[in-house]
Amino acid sequence: MNSTLELYYFISLVIIVSVVIFFFIRLIKMLKRKQLWASCRNSTYLLLAMFLLITASLVGSNLLTYHRLTHESAIASLQIEQIKQQQYRINLTLQDTCKKTSYLLSGDEWQVDARIIKWHGWANLLGMDSHYQLDRISGRYQDIEQQRSHFPSVYTLETKQEYDLWALKKKYQWLPWFDAHYGQSVFMPMKNAQSYQLYMTQSGMIARKNNDLGTDCKVITD
Repeated sequence: MNSTLELYYFISLVIIVSVVIFFFIRLIKMLKRKQLWASCRNSTYLLLAMFLLITASLVGSNLLTYHRLTHESAIASLQIEQIKQQQYRINLTLQDTCKKTSYLLSGDEWQVDARIIKWHGWANLLGMDSHYQLDRISGRYQDIEQQRSHFPSVYTLETKQEYDLWALKKKYQWLPWFDAHYGQSVFMPMKNAQSYQLYMTQSGMIARKNNDLGTDCKVITD
């Protein structure tokens, strides 16, 4: 979440919390005065404000698991080590956490899938840029018959979370704030000692060969 979005998010929470406190205090006073009809109406406003507070909290906490996407930026690097024919070890290092994880993939090519949250135009004006989350890594065969006859090698890259905006948007199509139906994937050949750099841009995810195995990360091995 970028600094502009964090500021809007914090201001929104402060406003909503203030509204909740206002209606709660007002409800207490009305109940003491035995103003039943007015207290019922005030309770409705209080429930609406609390609903907005819960919604804002869930959306904000979910966005923290996504990464801001404003220009071409490196998101991961992959180093390939061949084990045997059509079987490779992929060492994936995430750029944001410097966490390195190894995956055993079968096939001729590696593939990485990602989810992208793309906000509507009015939300972008408020500084809410697109965000991404890596979804999975898998191996694929160039020959379609091999792909059909071999058990797929696939691993999740998704961050575990209790509430998922992607799933929420798919379930409730009418939600107006964002469009979460944008999936991207890239695949490249697996060759021994080959290195790739994975980038995310506003138009999607791309991969480039990278013969420089150096990294700015202090690698954390999983």
